[in-house]
Amino acid sequence: MRTATLILGILGGLVAGALGMKWLSDFGQLNEMQRVVGGEQLQSMGTAGLLMLGSLLAGIAGGVLSFKGKFVPGGVLMLLGGVIPLFYAKQAVLFLSLLIAGGIVALLAHFKAAKPAEVPGSR
Repeated sequence: MRTATLILGILGGLVAGALGMKWLSDFGQLNEMQRVVGGEQLQSMGTAGLLMLGSLLAGIAGGVLSFKGKFVPGGVLMLLGGVIPLFYAKQAVLFLSLLIAGGIVALLAHFKAAKPAEVPGSR
């Protein structure tokens, strides 16, 4: 499971970061008039783009932490990196789903590792 969390964290971070860079690039090419006409939704997408660049770092850091056996901090980082941008741009849920899945897998791995092992014949 440690390898799965590493892969999901890195891939999820890269996908989120790529989308964030695309949105910021598109936002930067707009002139002031287009930004005013675009209004609140366009500003939210710009904010989400910045947050998704943070998700890139959170996904990679969370994946590495989980791979080292620190499942809770790694899982929380990946979940935060996957959920916070959704408050600004819900249409990014597909791109952030890898990070969310990585966080869930990391937390499940923690609970699986924390479960005491049963001794055979103890029943």
